[in-house]
Amino acid sequence: MNIRSAMLVSVFKTLYLSIRFHGPIIVLRGTRIRLERGARIELAPGARLNLGQGHHVGRPLSLRMSPNGRLSIDGTVTISCGTKIIIGENAHLEMGNQTFIHYDSAITCWEHIAIGADVAVSWNSNIIDGNAHVLIVAGKPRPRTRPLTIGDHVWIGTGVIVVGASIGDGSVLGAGSVVTSNVPPKSLVTGNPAQVIREDVSWEV
Repeated sequence: MNIRSAMLVSVFKTLYLSIRFHGPIIVLRGTRIRLERGARIELAPGARLNLGQGHHVGRPLSLRMSPNGRLSIDGTVTISCGTKIIIGENAHLEMGNQTFIHYDSAITCWEHIAIGADVAVSWNSNIIDGNAHVLIVAGKPRPRTRPLTIGDHVWIGTGVIVVGASIGDGSVLGAGSVVTSNVPPKSLVTGNPAQVIREDVSWEV
């Protein structure tokens, strides 16, 4: 963390959360955190969570965890300002090492979302594992949630929507795509609904 970022740290929130959850949780000033009864952040040994990066150039990050919600961090995870994270009652959100969530994205976890290591989520993306409402089709209710898994080294382009799907390792989700079905590893998908347009792809920062 550079000197400018260090000056923007909320010392009280950082110390409180780091002590409460037994690991480094760096919170930038203005970040909004609401943890209801039984909600907890779980840090693997050596893990670190950075909340609100770049707050001086955007809206605050918002983290809301309902009763008994869990946020599990394995390694270093950075979540930028403007991002909204909602973890429902008894729901579990997991994030792996070197995962980065860019500005103004949204993650809504009603049951279980697993995001792997080295995942890059671009700005204005929306990741959700279900719906707060029951959809009834031909008199039969659809499930409220579907498991959502994002593998390792996945690039999610700006404005992408992912709803209850499994994304294979190394895949790239093109900007503006709407992903509602599973994506094979090392695939490039685009469109609404997203379709595989290239296979055996790779990407670098």
